[in-house]
Amino acid sequence: MKRNAKTLGVVMITVLALSFAIAPAAHANNITAGAYPAVLTGKDVNTEHGKLTRITIGNGARFVECTTMTWSATLTSAQTEVDFTPTYAGCFSNGLTTVPATITTNGCVYRIHPTSTTMGQTTIICPEGKQIEIHIYENTTRHEENKPLCTYDIAAQGPITGITFSVANPGLANEGFRMNFTDLAKFNVTSTMGSLVVCGVNATSGHAATTGSARGEYVVTGKSGGVDTKVMLEH
Repeated sequence: MKRNAKTLGVVMITVLALSFAIAPAAHANNITAGAYPAVLTGKDVNTEHGKLTRITIGNGARFVECTTMTWSATLTSAQTEVDFTPTYAGCFSNGLTTVPATITTNGCVYRIHPTSTTMGQTTIICPEGKQIEIHIYENTTRHEENKPLCTYDIAAQGPITGITFSVANPGLANEGFRMNFTDLAKFNVTSTMGSLVVCGVNATSGHAATTGSARGEYVVTGKSGGVDTKVMLEH
């Protein structure tokens, strides 16, 4: 009897161990594609001034808008987070005056992490010693000469909340998702300040810490082997 009880105990322990081993894991929130590898592209859906991708500096006295903002990434499998390389073009800065601006990313990426199928966050990842640089120029001549009057630096940081997701093109071969940054997406900025009229922070030169916020709405779609493939958020 003792031997049978011992045997039964071993069997029970084995069964419990197996049950834990095969228990389903908690579902993650994944970015997936219909086929891999998938080249993902995100584009700003707005083209009107005032609705474009915007980065606001400080209390809003100065902001930068860009007519083109593109995200790119390659997805080789379902991922809980994806690094997107941003590209900005056609940028200008507006405050008391409208002047040329550039945004240089220096190899920095936006790591997008869905916390659900409708909400998410981003982390700014940069190579060592690098950061995102926003340059503002006094006029087109200074822009052509690459002589900025103001510089705003956005270092690696995060996670930054304030991103929402929704489905785009439901049911189509190029189904993707919308990624919407609101002004709630706030981050830290270091500014090298010049003229108050142009830079919009204050009239003291030197470095100062301030905050920024991002706004933009993008549609992310995918291609695999040059053919449209679905890109989805799944739980």
